[in-house]
Amino acid sequence: MKNIFIDSDCGIDDATAIMIALASREINVIGISAVAGNAGLDHVVNNITGLLAYFGREDIPVYKGASTSLLGERIHAEGVHGSNGLGDVILPENSKTVETIMAPDGLYKAAKENPGLTLVTLGPLTNIAMSINLFPELKSLLKEIVVMGGALEKGNITKFAEFNFAADPESVQFVFNAGIPLTIVPWDVAVSAIYSEEELDALGLKDSKAGKLLLDMQKVPLDFLEQVFGFRGVGFPDPLTMAYVVDETIASRRIKGNLKMELSFNTMRGASVPSEGLEMDIILEIKKEKFNPILNLIKTLE
Repeated sequence: MKNIFIDSDCGIDDATAIMIALASREINVIGISAVAGNAGLDHVVNNITGLLAYFGREDIPVYKGASTSLLGERIHAEGVHGSNGLGDVILPENSKTVETIMAPDGLYKAAKENPGLTLVTLGPLTNIAMSINLFPELKSLLKEIVVMGGALEKGNITKFAEFNFAADPESVQFVFNAGIPLTIVPWDVAVSAIYSEEELDALGLKDSKAGKLLLDMQKVPLDFLEQVFGFRGVGFPDPLTMAYVVDETIASRRIKGNLKMELSFNTMRGASVPSEGLEMDIILEIKKEKFNPILNLIKTLE
């Protein structure tokens, strides 16, 4: 079983990815840290603790992290994720609390106690950059970082940039420079595996507790895509990333390469620029037929 630590800005797709992690027998969630992104930090913390309590996993520690980027800039995604990050779905009140230590310390603690830990990042990389800066020995404690972020072709927050990387590109570049093995699952992967509303309904999720939650959360993004693109569909960037963590054979096309962040304050800011080198494992496509059964694992959650 693979031990993982999740860093998340818990929006709709993050919540689905966390559900996959909780349902899989292949991975063990050691802890989850919260970072502002899809929603403000307080919403993100409430979403993570509420989700864990909803599925009876209060044993998993939650750590509060960065409320903004290293430079103090904030971008959120309420249009896609709703005002609370979960498509305006309200989870039941619960007594789950966060740990007293902060996210960078929580990651370091988890890595010390579980050498060879896999870190899975689903949001901006602010917490991770701070943790590596404070605790350089993380480089020897972490097996790898699996990152959902970046765009090789077209971005989703600007023409050139993907949301997670654009939210704090300085932190992304710091993590790139750290020398920890990296697997990148860019936005392009989600674009290649868009689900229409009909495909989503055909998965047969509505009769399960987790499946109903997933479908309820999708109403806001479905409406958003219809308004912007005239198409009712959803992408699953974070769930696809977690599915790769569960089963690496889901990747049908991958390359060894390298990326650098565009840090200038121009229209390219936050873009993932291909660079010389073979330092990263970059996933280009996944097998959708292999993702479906992994997504369906959430039906086992009670």
